Amino acid sequence: MSTEQWFVVTFGDMLHWARLTLNDDDSADVFSANGETEHFPDEHAAMSALFDAEYRVFDGIDEDDAEMMGFDLDSVAPPHTGVDASEEDNEDLLEQMTMKLPPRD
Repeated sequence: MSTEQWFVVTFGDMLHWARLTLNDDDSADVFSANGETEHFPDEHAAMSALFDAEYRVFDGIDEDDAEMMGFDLDSVAPPHTGVDASEEDNEDLLEQMTMKLPPRD
């Protein structure tokens, strides 16, 4: 059974998601807002690539982090299609992988 973890990054007024999926063989896949899935030999390599691209683990972000990144933590949640994660189609998720942030006051 695979497990997944969500990552987030902001560029200007845009928020982008990436989903890291850990596979049964300990390899990892990263599906990102560009619609591509990149395969990595292990979780460490995948997370290193995400951190190098300045992504942050969404579950580790608090309200102060979210404010610094330009969004309200309560108004943002990882993409989902309403079906079990193992059945989600990346094409269905793709349109939710990028969102425009509201203007900052």
